[in-house]
Amino acid sequence: MLLHGSAALADNEDTMTHAAKVAHSIQVRLKPMVQLPISYNYNQNRQPSESYTQAQFQLSPILPVALGAQSAFILNPMFTDNVNVQNQNTTNQAMPLQLATYFATETTNFVYGAGPFIQMPTANASSGSQQTGLGVSYGLIYQPKHWVVGATAFNAWGTGHTLSAGTANVYFVNPVVSYTTDNAWTYSLISWINGNPTSGKSNNTNQLIFSGGKTFKVGGVHWQWQIGPTYMVTNTPVSPQGWGGYFSLTAAFAE
Repeated sequence: MLLHGSAALADNEDTMTHAAKVAHSIQVRLKPMVQLPISYNYNQNRQPSESYTQAQFQLSPILPVALGAQSAFILNPMFTDNVNVQNQNTTNQAMPLQLATYFATETTNFVYGAGPFIQMPTANASSGSQQTGLGVSYGLIYQPKHWVVGATAFNAWGTGHTLSAGTANVYFVNPVVSYTTDNAWTYSLISWINGNPTSGKSNNTNQLIFSGGKTFKVGGVHWQWQIGPTYMVTNTPVSPQGWGGYFSLTAAFAE
């Protein structure tokens, strides 16, 4: 009995460093902690018949407003820019600004929330829909020690009559499974599943991203870097199957 009791006590000991706890929290997008993540996602051969590559840059801050001891209102604006190279011609493609919000609640092992979602219209028809998209963002994440398992998502429906560049009927699902070690190394498998159901299969993509990286503290800021390969699962005219690369850097402001 003493041996069993000692083993149970060892299992319950908190062996994670403070940096590891922050690293774990960074993976929980509904956590009420200020985060400034920027990511780089490279895709090659986006059109099989042509030399077409795309580098996607995204800044997606997490900005919480405390509502109570275990609840917060979270703002998550997403600024996305694509750099497309096709037949030695380079173009910038600033995608529509998207804003996800969550009224989030945290329990011992779960974080969940939902709130309004908006996608702004683009000024340039080549960068996306000129409609406004209105909908809902939501998420549920299981966060036991070391592990993060769950997903965030949003759905929007286009409003307005400007359909020359397509509708703002969009969906996005971001499943995540991650593991953080006691010394702040994090390994993640995530997926980006997105599309526009009114555009048919040609605009729907599913990409897997496996990454690993370290979290460390400089001054009063925790930094987490992640790097790894990606694989485009779908096979459509704008997203043929194939390998790519991913890198992200997140500044987290933990108490």
